[in-house]
Formats: sequence, structure tokens, C-alpha cells
Amino acid sequence: MSESHSAMDWAAARQPEPSGRAESLPSSLRLSLILGTAGLSWIAAGFLVWPSAIRLANFWLTDDLKSMGALIPLVCFALILRAWRSAGWNTRGTWWGIALLVFWAMVVFVRDQTLLVITVNKGWLLQIPPLPLVAVMYALGLVLALGGRDLLRRCWFPVLLMWAVIPVPQTFSRRVDLPLQYISAQVARSFAHLLRTPLTADRLRLMFTPNFGMFIAPGCNGIRGSITLGLAAIVVSYVYRFRWFVYAPVVLGSVMLGYLFNLLRLCLLVVYYKIALPYPWLQTKGEMADYLIGGTLFMIALGIFFTVVNYLREKPSDLRPAAEPSAPDTTPLRPFLIRGAALIVLGVLFAAEYTHLHAEEPVTARVIPRLPDHIGNYRLVDRYDDSLLDGVVVYTWGEYAGPESGSPHIKLGFSPVLDVHDVEVCHMTRGQDPAWHGQIDADTPGGKTQFSGFTYMSGTMQWLEASSVCDGGTCSEFNTSSNHVTMVYARPHRGLPLEADASRPVPVLLRIDTGDTSSEPSETAATLSVVLRDFLRQANLVELSKPYSHR
Repeated sequence: MSESHSAMDWAAARQPEPSGRAESLPSSLRLSLILGTAGLSWIAAGFLVWPSAIRLANFWLTDDLKSMGALIPLVCFALILRAWRSAGWNTRGTWWGIALLVFWAMVVFVRDQTLLVITVNKGWLLQIPPLPLVAVMYALGLVLALGGRDLLRRCWFPVLLMWAVIPVPQTFSRRVDLPLQYISAQVARSFAHLLRTPLTADRLRLMFTPNFGMFIAPGCNGIRGSITLGLAAIVVSYVYRFRWFVYAPVVLGSVMLGYLFNLLRLCLLVVYYKIALPYPWLQTKGEMADYLIGGTLFMIALGIFFTVVNYLREKPSDLRPAAEPSAPDTTPLRPFLIRGAALIVLGVLFAAEYTHLHAEEPVTARVIPRLPDHIGNYRLVDRYDDSLLDGVVVYTWGEYAGPESGSPHIKLGFSPVLDVHDVEVCHMTRGQDPAWHGQIDADTPGGKTQFSGFTYMSGTMQWLEASSVCDGGTCSEFNTSSNHVTMVYARPHRGLPLEADASRPVPVLLRIDTGDTSSEPSETAATLSVVLRDFLRQANLVELSKPYSHR
């Protein structure tokens, strides 16, 4: 019996420890390696979807209503770390997360090289894939790569919250934001009348004197404060584990609180303007008064919000049971570090691609080629550029007159900087819906060319626009439409990541104006398309676009 025990003891002594070499690391060093690798992986994975990140940054910097979305990735990252800590810093990730990130990196790369936009009823616009979906997939892939399904189960909320990187869609501005602007102006005007203060008849301008008053701009309708409080309520309600019947009223009440306090701000501004009427030195401080009143009211709204939340938090019946924290993870770190290193290498490769693209000659320093003086029997009568505020030429235009006097002029434009450009999206962001849309095919000296065609109407004219993308010896853009859905797409640019492309696709746009506003848009499109096809029979767009295709 003693010999049997000796053999078992010897075998146990020879058995390797199940946790391997990783357990010999101090807990503080292990945690530092986990957090350091996670932080570098988070940054490196951002380069895999860098074009989407740049577009999001542009939205945040140029649109006040969407600017609050810049905080969403930071909030989500903090919530993921919070859930990861409750999971014992589990490092049992999976390579499927990295595969998902690589797949979406290729989707974003193709999207960056092509054009695919869907509009529904001309009121809802969707670019494929939408930026919020890319953000969600980015967070999902990282969570799976770092902590696996167990971590995903614990932090599903911050992963889905990444959809709020664009808090409100463009359609929201047209359907909700603008009507709220008029409601806010009406409330302020009614309050001024209650104070027996005469105003001008302009619905959005509250002028107390010909030179003293305020304009109720879209940003004055309280929607930014409402959305900010609403997003804060969503996050706080999740952190405090409110049940659904508490969660929904808290979020809805926060949105209403932000909007009501904005109406109060406008009424207090009316009071300030009435007080400032006899004091010219106060009239110049209206903007500062707006900031002070608005900031004070927002802090009061936050105080009310957190007072209510803390009251609800003290009631056990309002809270969901807390998840049990996991024991500290003892999984060997090597597989986790290898996955992190793979993500970092992929990020470096994609960063090298974007660094190569941005190391080119500045677009403001490029010489824009001139369009020819004659295209067939059409002659150039005018030339001009569409430029941004920083001087970058977005489109260079030439206006051509036909051989017959009185015939419509044709405006031909090439973009020396854009790779793909959806004309309809630009019009829709300015509140212009196409009266007609369809496909226009034309024979040119460079081969058959496909265009997306749209007609627009103002009070004095109608015009036809036809857009296409020239690349690789062809020019094509496709428009498939029904009564309610329109899809615009162009072929992908031929190129691979890290490939040194010597050329790029060139967007081309043609426009024909007419003073006939009585004809149906479809009839106008048919009439102007005849003139357009006659011009294109003499215009080799492939050759004309080549001077603009050099990177």
C-alpha cells in the first residue's frame, strides 16, 4: 500500500501545473499586460476602419447636432473595461473576432473605393454600409478577440451603444429638427406678446427694434440638450441596472426635460432682451447672456435628473439583480498576447496604406488642368471652380454652348480630389429632393457611358444633372429606382490595400438648365437628355478625365 502511495506522489510531482507559465507573473504585471495590449489593439483596430473613422470625425466637427457622438466611443470603452473587470479580466478571446475585424476592414475598403447609396421615399438615406454599423462591428470584433463570448455576454450594451456615434440621422434634421425650430420660435414669440412686447412679423426672427433682436436658428430648438440628456439617461440607467419599466420613463423624461428647459431658456432670453431695450451696452451682451442662461439651466436640469435617478436607485424593486463577478482569470496570457500582436500588425499595415495616401502633394498645391476650348462643335464660353473654404477645388467646370443659337448650355465638371461622389446626397443635405430620377445611357467616343440622372426644380428653372465615375477606361454609374426606393452605385475602383495606385477614379457631372418650369419633370428629363446625348457623342469622357486621375 505504501508503494502505491509513493508512485502516486511521484506522478503528481511530475504533473505540470495546469495554468502554465502565466501564473508566475505578479497580478499587477499581468493586469498591465492585459490593459496595455487591449489599448494598443483598440487603436490598431481603428486603422482597419480608418476611412469610416475620418468620416465620423468630419461629422462631429461640422455638425453640432452630431458632435456629441464623439463621446460615445470613450463611454463604450469605459463600460467595456467595467464589464471586463467583473469578468475577472478574462483573456479567453477568439480568433473569430479578428476575422470579423478583417472582414469589415475589407468592406470599408471597398466602400471607400465605390459608391452605394439607397434612398427611401426621398426622406431616408442610407449609405452601405452605414457608419454606425461599422462602429458596432468594430466594437464587437474587439470584444470577441480580447475576451470571447463571456465578455460579449457581459458588455452587449456598450457594443450596441456604438450605434450612437451618429446620434441622429440626417432624416431627423428634416422631419423633427426643423419643425421644432418653428415651435420654439412660436413659444418665444407668444411669451414676448404676453409681456406686451411688439415684434416684427418674421416667424423666426424676434426683432425688438429694427437692429436689435434674435434669430431662432435650428440649434435653438433644444434638441441638442434633449439628446444629450437622453444619452446620459440611457447610460446611467444601464449602469444603475434599472428595470425596463423604470428605464423607459427615465430616458423619455430626460429628453422632455431638456426640451422644456430650452423653451424656458428662450423665454428668459426674451426677458433679457426686453430689459436691454433701453440700455445699449446690454444689447451687445446678448450672446454671452444666452450662454450663461443656457449653461445655468442645463446644470439645473442635470441636478434634477440625478436627484430623480438617485431616488429611484434607492428602491430595490426598481433594480435588476447584479451579475455575479467572476474569479480572477488564470488562463495563460500567450494566446491573448498573440492575438493582440496580430491586431497590432494589421493596424500597422493599414496605417502604412493611409500614410502613403496622405503623404502626397497637398491638394491645394496641385495645378488644375483646363478643360478644352472645343468639344466637337461645342465651344467653351465660361470656366469656374467650386472650392471649399480652405481653397480645395472640389469641381472644376466648363460651360459649353452648342452650334445652334438659343440651345441650352451644357456644364461639364470633373473633380480633381474626390474618388466617388453622390450628387443626390449633396442635394438632399441642402433640402433639395429630385423631381425625377433615372438611368441615362449615352454613346461616347470612349464607349458606352452610364449616368445617374436627376432633375431639380426651383421657382425660376428646372435642370437636369447626370453623374458618373470614370475609371479604368470606362465611365459608369448606375441608378435603379422604383416609386419609393432609389439605389445609386458605381463600380469599385481597381486597387488593393498597400498597392501604389498611380490613378484614381474621377467623378464627372453634367448639368443642363432650362427656364421651362411648367413641363412635367419626366418630360423635362426626356427633352434635356436629347441635348445631353448629342454633346456626349462628341465628348470622350475617358480621355477628358485622364488629366484629373493622377494621384
